[in-house]
Amino acid sequence: MKKISLLFLLFISFSCTDEKPESQPIDLMSLKAEANKFIDSQWDWFEESSLEKAKSVFYEKGILVGTDKAEYYTSWEELEPSITGQLAIQNAEVQTRSRTVFMSEDGRMVSFSEILDLSFQIGEETMTITDIRSSGVIKKMNEQWKIVQMHNSIGVDGQAVEY
Repeated sequence: MKKISLLFLLFISFSCTDEKPESQPIDLMSLKAEANKFIDSQWDWFEESSLEKAKSVFYEKGILVGTDKAEYYTSWEELEPSITGQLAIQNAEVQTRSRTVFMSEDGRMVSFSEILDLSFQIGEETMTITDIRSSGVIKKMNEQWKIVQMHNSIGVDGQAVEY
Protein backbone atom coordinates (compact mmCIF):
# COMPACT_ATOMS: atom_id res chain seq x y z
CA MET A 1 0.00 0.00 0.00
CA LYS A 2 2.90 2.33 0.78
CA LYS A 3 4.25 1.73 -2.73
CA ILE A 4 0.93 2.70 -4.29
CA SER A 5 0.74 5.87 -2.17
CA LEU A 6 4.32 6.76 -3.07
CA LEU A 7 3.65 6.19 -6.79
CA PHE A 8 0.50 8.29 -6.56
CA LEU A 9 2.42 11.16 -4.91
CA LEU A 10 5.14 10.94 -7.55
CA PHE A 11 2.55 10.99 -10.32
CA ILE A 12 0.83 14.03 -8.82
CA SER A 13 4.08 15.93 -8.32
CA PHE A 14 5.20 15.39 -11.93
CA SER A 15 1.82 16.29 -13.36
CA CYS A 16 1.72 19.61 -11.50
CA THR A 17 4.82 21.19 -12.97
CA ASP A 18 4.79 24.67 -14.44
CA GLU A 19 6.81 23.65 -17.45
CA LYS A 20 5.25 24.64 -20.73
CA PRO A 21 5.69 22.57 -23.84
CA GLU A 22 8.39 23.89 -26.11
CA SER A 23 7.01 26.16 -28.77
CA GLN A 24 8.54 27.08 -32.07
CA PRO A 25 10.60 30.27 -31.95
CA ILE A 26 8.92 33.21 -33.64
CA ASP A 27 10.86 34.68 -36.57
CA LEU A 28 9.79 38.31 -36.17
CA MET A 29 12.06 39.51 -38.97
CA SER A 30 10.37 37.22 -41.50
CA LEU A 31 6.92 38.10 -40.20
CA LYS A 32 7.70 41.83 -40.40
CA ALA A 33 8.91 41.42 -44.00
CA GLU A 34 5.74 39.46 -44.78
CA ALA A 35 3.57 42.15 -43.18
CA ASN A 36 5.36 44.91 -45.11
CA LYS A 37 4.82 42.99 -48.34
CA PHE A 38 1.10 42.81 -47.55
CA ILE A 39 0.98 46.53 -46.73
CA ASP A 40 2.81 47.24 -50.01
CA SER A 41 0.11 45.33 -51.90
CA GLN A 42 -2.94 46.61 -50.00
CA TRP A 43 -3.81 49.07 -52.79
CA ASP A 44 -3.49 46.56 -55.66
CA TRP A 45 -7.28 46.15 -55.69
CA PHE A 46 -7.64 49.88 -56.39
CA GLU A 47 -4.95 50.08 -59.05
CA GLU A 48 -6.26 46.92 -60.77
CA SER A 49 -9.99 47.70 -60.28
CA SER A 50 -10.60 44.34 -58.60
CA LEU A 51 -13.45 43.83 -56.16
CA GLU A 52 -12.20 40.28 -55.50
CA LYS A 53 -8.77 41.58 -54.46
CA ALA A 54 -10.45 44.13 -52.18
CA LYS A 55 -12.45 41.33 -50.54
CA SER A 56 -9.24 39.41 -49.93
CA VAL A 57 -7.54 42.39 -48.25
CA PHE A 58 -10.22 43.58 -45.80
CA TYR A 59 -11.41 41.57 -42.80
CA GLU A 60 -15.16 41.02 -42.99
CA LYS A 61 -15.69 42.77 -39.62
CA GLY A 62 -12.98 45.37 -40.11
CA ILE A 63 -13.34 49.09 -39.49
CA LEU A 64 -12.46 51.76 -42.05
CA VAL A 65 -12.61 55.49 -41.37
CA GLY A 66 -12.15 58.06 -44.14
CA THR A 67 -12.06 61.83 -44.46
CA ASP A 68 -15.78 62.31 -45.20
CA LYS A 69 -18.25 62.15 -42.31
CA ALA A 70 -20.13 59.32 -44.05
CA GLU A 71 -16.95 57.24 -44.36
CA TYR A 72 -17.21 55.16 -41.20
CA TYR A 73 -17.61 51.49 -42.02
CA THR A 74 -17.69 48.63 -39.51
CA SER A 75 -17.98 45.65 -41.84
CA TRP A 76 -17.26 44.54 -45.39
CA GLU A 77 -21.00 44.69 -46.05
CA GLU A 78 -21.00 48.44 -45.28
CA LEU A 79 -17.70 49.09 -47.07
CA GLU A 80 -18.37 47.18 -50.30
CA PRO A 81 -20.62 49.82 -51.97
CA SER A 82 -17.91 52.46 -51.42
CA ILE A 83 -15.23 50.14 -52.82
CA THR A 84 -17.43 49.35 -55.83
CA GLY A 85 -17.82 53.08 -56.51
CA GLN A 86 -14.07 53.62 -56.26
CA LEU A 87 -13.45 50.90 -58.85
CA ALA A 88 -14.87 53.27 -61.50
CA ILE A 89 -11.82 55.52 -61.06
CA GLN A 90 -9.47 55.07 -64.01
CA ASN A 91 -5.70 54.70 -63.97
CA ALA A 92 -5.38 54.87 -60.20
CA GLU A 93 -1.85 54.82 -58.88
CA VAL A 94 -0.88 54.90 -55.22
CA GLN A 95 2.61 55.81 -54.04
CA THR A 96 3.52 55.36 -50.38
CA ARG A 97 6.26 56.82 -48.19
CA SER A 98 7.27 57.44 -44.59
CA ARG A 99 5.97 54.10 -43.33
CA THR A 100 6.25 53.18 -39.67
CA VAL A 101 5.46 49.63 -38.53
CA PHE A 102 4.97 48.23 -35.01
CA MET A 103 4.61 44.47 -34.59
CA SER A 104 3.10 42.57 -31.66
CA GLU A 105 5.37 40.24 -29.71
CA ASP A 106 3.72 37.17 -31.23
CA GLY A 107 4.07 38.59 -34.75
CA ARG A 108 0.38 38.20 -35.61
CA MET A 109 -0.70 41.85 -35.44
CA VAL A 110 0.87 44.97 -36.93
CA SER A 111 -0.03 48.63 -36.72
CA PHE A 112 1.28 50.95 -39.41
CA SER A 113 1.15 54.50 -40.63
CA GLU A 114 2.29 56.02 -43.90
CA ILE A 115 1.72 58.88 -46.30
CA LEU A 116 0.04 58.26 -49.67
CA ASP A 117 0.05 60.14 -52.93
CA LEU A 118 -2.80 59.22 -55.26
CA SER A 119 -3.06 59.97 -58.96
CA PHE A 120 -6.03 59.01 -61.12
CA GLN A 121 -7.91 59.97 -64.22
CA ILE A 122 -11.41 61.40 -64.53
CA GLY A 123 -12.37 61.71 -68.17
CA GLU A 124 -9.37 63.25 -69.89
CA GLU A 125 -8.07 64.96 -66.77
CA THR A 126 -5.37 63.46 -64.55
CA MET A 127 -5.69 64.45 -60.91
CA THR A 128 -3.33 64.06 -57.98
CA ILE A 129 -3.98 64.14 -54.25
CA THR A 130 -0.85 64.24 -52.12
CA ASP A 131 -0.07 63.76 -48.46
CA ILE A 132 -2.99 61.47 -47.61
CA ARG A 133 -2.49 60.15 -44.11
CA SER A 134 -3.08 56.43 -43.74
CA SER A 135 -2.86 54.25 -40.66
CA GLY A 136 -4.14 50.83 -39.88
CA VAL A 137 -3.90 47.51 -38.16
CA ILE A 138 -3.41 44.21 -39.93
CA LYS A 139 -3.79 40.80 -38.35
CA LYS A 140 -2.69 37.38 -39.51
CA MET A 141 -5.74 35.10 -39.50
CA ASN A 142 -5.74 31.60 -40.94
CA GLU A 143 -2.23 32.30 -42.27
CA GLN A 144 -3.44 35.37 -44.25
CA TRP A 145 -2.96 39.03 -43.41
CA LYS A 146 -6.15 41.12 -43.31
CA ILE A 147 -6.83 44.79 -42.66
CA VAL A 148 -8.84 44.92 -39.42
CA GLN A 149 -8.76 48.70 -38.99
CA MET A 150 -7.79 51.53 -41.31
CA HIS A 151 -8.02 55.31 -41.28
CA ASN A 152 -7.31 57.42 -44.35
CA SER A 153 -7.70 61.18 -44.34
CA ILE A 154 -6.68 64.29 -46.18
CA GLY A 155 -5.29 66.85 -43.78
CA VAL A 156 -6.30 70.48 -43.87
CA ASP A 157 -3.76 73.28 -44.01
CA GLY A 158 -3.55 75.15 -40.75
CA GLN A 159 -5.29 74.25 -37.57
CA ALA A 160 -8.82 72.87 -37.96
CA VAL A 161 -9.76 73.63 -34.34
CA GLU A 162 -8.17 76.47 -32.41
CA TYR A 163 -6.87 75.55 -28.97
